[in-house]
Amino acid sequence: MSDSTVASCGHSGEDDTFHLRLPADFQAPREWQGQRCILVPAAPLWVELDYAAVMTSREQLQGLFGAGDAWPPADLTQADDEADLTWHEREFAQGYSFAYSLLSHDRLRCMGCVYVYPTANPEHDAEAYIWASTTEPDELRSAVLEELTQWLAQDWPFTALAWPGRSIPFREWPYSNYYAVRRNAD
Repeated sequence: MSDSTVASCGHSGEDDTFHLRLPADFQAPREWQGQRCILVPAAPLWVELDYAAVMTSREQLQGLFGAGDAWPPADLTQADDEADLTWHEREFAQGYSFAYSLLSHDRLRCMGCVYVYPTANPEHDAEAYIWASTTEPDELRSAVLEELTQWLAQDWPFTALAWPGRSIPFREWPYSNYYAVRRNAD
């Protein structure tokens, strides 16, 4: 991307292993409404809804960020989840990463999350991860995942967005996940 900036995502003097390539003038959407859901930046405001969705989908979520990644642990508390959402909110505000809560149109249910993270892969602009709560019907989950995948492809200026674990099997993805590294560093 010739008109882009490469945001280095090292924190507090860390190395610059991760990068996020976005145009210098790009502003991540603060809200998006699709046919089946809305997206809002992940934040502590949504902790009750998020925690319920995370814990009911816990087994499905393990391995989302890499083979063997045990998040969320069985003993995750709502306070732990709130701290995580606070981290996501701060990262979004600083432009380091972009996590969205996937909510029902009435904002009474968390239906999952979408994450746009820096990548350590020099051939990609960023990495994306997505999940929909196991409490949602399979056909709705599939439709929501398709709609959000299209949103990222059409509305975000990436030329090489990676989907580790989705379109790229983890066995073929030797790179660390930004969230897993940062989560374990804090």
